Amino acid sequence: MPKLNRGKTNKLSIRLSTGANEQIEIAAKNLGISKSGTILFGLTKLLKNPPTLSKIEQLKKEITLEPYHFVLTANEGLLKRVNKLAEDYEIKKNVLIGYIVSEYFKNMSEPIKENVKSKQFMVQLNENLKKKMIEYSEEHYIPLSALVSYSILHGPYEGIPKYEEEETVQFFTNVPGYIGEMVKEHAEKYNIREHFYTSLCLYK
Repeated sequence: MPKLNRGKTNKLSIRLSTGANEQIEIAAKNLGISKSGTILFGLTKLLKNPPTLSKIEQLKKEITLEPYHFVLTANEGLLKRVNKLAEDYEIKKNVLIGYIVSEYFKNMSEPIKENVKSKQFMVQLNENLKKKMIEYSEEHYIPLSALVSYSILHGPYEGIPKYEEEETVQFFTNVPGYIGEMVKEHAEKYNIREHFYTSLCLYK
């Protein structure tokens, strides 16, 4: 895989609740990515439809943020959305994003998976789909491996994929061992090849 173009980046400091911090660490292990990558994955989705100011005021009463900061690297596009939201709500961004992220993760009760040791995984998919994945990864500063793991965890597309072009490509990435086992198990269940099952998950 060629090195992804992350564009201009900067630091983002946030405060998290204890419960959210613990769940983020579990999710990071299960996805086989860093804690920062896990937060960015969730934050990217959350900022598409951010909570209202009244919701943030409610979260202030429900969530206690830890006093120390967690610092991560994000691209300028995401940071601009964060800065604008903080300006609109007149709340410090480390606190604002802390409440948003903590509320998202704190209610998760996902256990640590077995066999999370990273293993090389081959992905074969439509070339245009791969381009879209790389664009998303670059735009949101999210590892490509996280997109693969997340997509497989959420299951396959149940229809027949439609592509403008039929050319396929391959690339290798690292995912937790249980992800590969999951692909093998479900491919056998549906009586299809493993790479096709993976492509259905990514298409979805």
